Amino acid sequence: MALCCADIVRLPGLDGIRLKAGWQGSQNVIRWPYIAESRTLAPWVRGGELVFVTGISRPRGEVELQQLVREGVEQQVAGFVVLAGDDGMREIPASVIRLANELGCPLFEQPYALPLVTVTETLSNTIVQDNLAGQSTKLFLSRLLNGAAGTPELIELRAGELGISAARGYVVVALRPVALERSEGIAQPCAQQEELMERQVAALLERRGIEWPVLRHAQCWLMLWPASPDGMTELPDELEQAMAILQSQQPDWALHAGVSELHVGLYQLADAAEQACQALQFALQHHASRLCFHERLGIARLFAAIPQRTLLANFCEQQLGPLCFALGPESSELKQTVRRYLDCVGNQLQASEALGIHRNTLRQRLKRFERLVGHSLHDPYARLNIQNAMLIEQMLFQHHTLDPFER
Repeated sequence: MALCCADIVRLPGLDGIRLKAGWQGSQNVIRWPYIAESRTLAPWVRGGELVFVTGISRPRGEVELQQLVREGVEQQVAGFVVLAGDDGMREIPASVIRLANELGCPLFEQPYALPLVTVTETLSNTIVQDNLAGQSTKLFLSRLLNGAAGTPELIELRAGELGISAARGYVVVALRPVALERSEGIAQPCAQQEELMERQVAALLERRGIEWPVLRHAQCWLMLWPASPDGMTELPDELEQAMAILQSQQPDWALHAGVSELHVGLYQLADAAEQACQALQFALQHHASRLCFHERLGIARLFAAIPQRTLLANFCEQQLGPLCFALGPESSELKQTVRRYLDCVGNQLQASEALGIHRNTLRQRLKRFERLVGHSLHDPYARLNIQNAMLIEQMLFQHHTLDPFER
């Protein structure tokens, strides 16, 4: 399990360190220790660091410490450790403690007599060992996702060696962030943002006592969420609360999630991940809810069960013509317009309001769509075929790990 701020005082030899403020962030995951010797943090941290303030080469006053805490919160560091004692800062100023409490930033006090090298070495060794164990578990689960499953007996044996349960009931939750203002080159988070988001997802699982790690698969994150037949009615509320927590940490991104059906046994992990990714694509495309359950996909589940992907692709091409599998901005705009129009059961007023465009603009787009695909949206059978074709198209995008929001 990942090392959190709350775990520091439980490590051998570190019981002299005391949490002085910011208990709200005690579950922040520590990625690495960092000793702050410069005036500012921003150029030197990437998020998740436990920052040590020694005052040896650079004494800091009360105002400087306050600024350092504020900057650390902005940079998403895990917390701060301030060395205090006769040879350094006698005590942490009360104003700094108040600020850390207000911001929910863990603030520890370390006795100056406790060697800094002992603390950082203990933390580093713990993090490395945890990462090695976590990577072994991730590698094992990744092999299951890619079909290298083996027999259920072998899977259970290997899971037991890694200290995880192979027979526990679960659903797979596929998560993906989308920029609220999509434009050229910013539809996907950068590497640093992805790393931060993954740590936040891992911290959420840690707080809930979930033993499984976060996995990367098909351009999204996967969470294995414990579930049972008796608890399925409460599951939507649980996941909505989890999504709300993650969303509050990333206000510039819209988080969407797809949820698989209930599975028991890790040998079903690949099937569960496929279901979660299918549901995620539906959530991304329709935006009706940030949380979409595979069991509610209806006819899309029948399409997914058809093994002849070429047959499905040919149907899409017949119905969508040159717009089929087209990812350009104009094609995406036309298909999104028609999709919303069909979702509104042909009500142009509702569709134009939902899209935020004038009704004349909506009519022009619908006519252009009809010219390109060669089908009339006034024909009920054509509407049904077009709607199903766009649904199948998104399913095939997911199956081939293509990105429907690429520009």
